[in-house]
Amino acid sequence: MQSENLSLYLHIPFCDSKCGYCAFNSKIDKNHLKPLYMQKLAVYLRDKLKSLQEGREVQIVSVYIGGGTPSAVESYLYVDVFREFLPFLKSGAEVSIEANPNHLSLEWLRAMQAFGVNRLSLGVQSFDVQKLTFLEREHNNKNTFLAIDYAQNVGFKNLSIDLIYGTPLCSESLLERELKTALELPLTHISAYHLSLDLGSRFYKEKEQVYMESQKRLAGEFGGFSSIGHFVKSHLGKFLHYEVSNYGKISAHNLHYWKGGNYIGIGAGAIGCIDGVRTSMPNSIEKFLEKFSEQKEILTEENRKLEHLFLGFRSCVGVEIKKISNQKNLELLLYENLLIQRGERVFAKDYFLGDEITLFLS
Repeated sequence: MQSENLSLYLHIPFCDSKCGYCAFNSKIDKNHLKPLYMQKLAVYLRDKLKSLQEGREVQIVSVYIGGGTPSAVESYLYVDVFREFLPFLKSGAEVSIEANPNHLSLEWLRAMQAFGVNRLSLGVQSFDVQKLTFLEREHNNKNTFLAIDYAQNVGFKNLSIDLIYGTPLCSESLLERELKTALELPLTHISAYHLSLDLGSRFYKEKEQVYMESQKRLAGEFGGFSSIGHFVKSHLGKFLHYEVSNYGKISAHNLHYWKGGNYIGIGAGAIGCIDGVRTSMPNSIEKFLEKFSEQKEILTEENRKLEHLFLGFRSCVGVEIKKISNQKNLELLLYENLLIQRGERVFAKDYFLGDEITLFLS
């Protein structure tokens, strides 16, 4: 029987508040639906795994529980969900869960660890009071440091935080202070993202002008739009820069995505992709709770090739030379030393130029 290695993403759409920059599928007024939602999550997960077992042996190599705010859901509501996928989990698999610093308790963390979670991702975003206020985060540094202490107390060895840069408040001195603080913490991983005003976020409607003006200032201060990313990278030198926004111990779950591995997505708005067929579940929690059919999209060979280029040039995965149609431009980038060839793959020397390189080769 064919063996199938899969990654699993579980979406938890509940939040206590909606940050202005957030365009993810998250809701602040649906807490009464948590118990039923978690029940349905387990049911849909069971059905999906059952359907995938036909003709193949399913093995889950990584799990990521994201949101929303997974830590906003009481630990006992996760019991059935873990019960469904644990029998398929490969030994030593990475199981990650996101959490907000102001939610965490020792009890919740102990429960997650007992379920099998071995990687914790904290939505810190900033260590600066004014910046946290601008980003509309509800926690403070006391919450953050206490959450990290709790995680260490429980025994989490693989600890990641998210940081956002590129806000109107950012400057060299502020970022230096934030990165210095991060480096003093017992972290194995840092995800550092440039703030973007995504369509669907409240900031996109309310702060576009302020944001655009700040980007011009930052480009001048740091010597170019992407140079603020290089500034962050230069201060995170002890961490491996393995993807445009990620530093440290490589996340097995992310790596599976970037390599083009098959993955399941369960939850409101969750997306999966198996053998070139992309599936999506309804964004609405209410529709998710009803009986529905997943939306399906068959990716063309051109779609898959373009995705391979975008993901590969942004990360340590690289790109297969045979999947690059424009060989003339490829030779030019190799000559200009913007790409490095290793065997049958090429890699971007600068992940911050990954998207531009992809477009140049498309």
